[in-house]
Amino acid sequence: MHAPSPYSFSFEPLFLALAVVAAVVYARAARREQVPLRRAGLFGLGLVLIVAALNSPLETLAMHYLLIMHLLQNVMLADWGPPLLILGLTGAMRATLSRWGGPLFAWLTAPKIALPLWLVGWYGIHLPAFYDYALRNHWALYLEHVILIAIGTLFWWPVLSETPHAVGTGAKLGYLAAGFVGATFLGLALTFSPNPFYDFYEEAPRLWGLSPAKDQNFGGILMNSEQALIFLAAIIYFLVRLLREEEERERVLKHAQSQRSFDLETDAPGERYVNDMGRHG
Repeated sequence: MHAPSPYSFSFEPLFLALAVVAAVVYARAARREQVPLRRAGLFGLGLVLIVAALNSPLETLAMHYLLIMHLLQNVMLADWGPPLLILGLTGAMRATLSRWGGPLFAWLTAPKIALPLWLVGWYGIHLPAFYDYALRNHWALYLEHVILIAIGTLFWWPVLSETPHAVGTGAKLGYLAAGFVGATFLGLALTFSPNPFYDFYEEAPRLWGLSPAKDQNFGGILMNSEQALIFLAAIIYFLVRLLREEEERERVLKHAQSQRSFDLETDAPGERYVNDMGRHG
């Protein structure tokens, strides 16, 4: 198989152009809303990760040499970039995008739809038939990348945005846990299979002393490790938030009970006076 130098740059100009358009539109909206620098930085980091995954030597390594690099590229597109982009949006920006998306976007981002879409898309693009075909046909590889960014955005939207669906903290925890557990089996299969799944990488030139099987095994470890970090970080955050919400509800309930007790004690002399007047009147 003829392949370029493993450390040469490859480019996907479509995604580079889309990233530039997104950056310009965001900058204009950020000036109007006076977006904090930290939030703008998150959006910018999300764009950089997506662009770097597809316009760098990582693209060359993924397209011509190593499965582990392709899997790293996939998690950057689906697990890293989309949540950072959403976190970089203000509440008003998310509400505007939700309105623009209309009923279709509302349907796609409903947790009961977004979760199965995420899992079907995640497993579907990693099926050997599609994966090998995409690596040999560039238009299909573009499609793979679009699917990864799309399902990542749809999956993380109901977790990080309150529009168009206000999902409770407890429901978000269950949603994240289901997504994490559901996606884990692909990484486990890649990690423990002694046989390579993808013909393309069996035929590819080898680098760093990795056989096709070891390349696949390490790729599975990489995938499961990064998803554990991303998902568990989100789960811990929402678990802490749930505990704080419970504490706040308990505090409000105790305050209401104390107020009722105080009102009863305050009204008691007046009630006794009325009762006495009724008996002697």
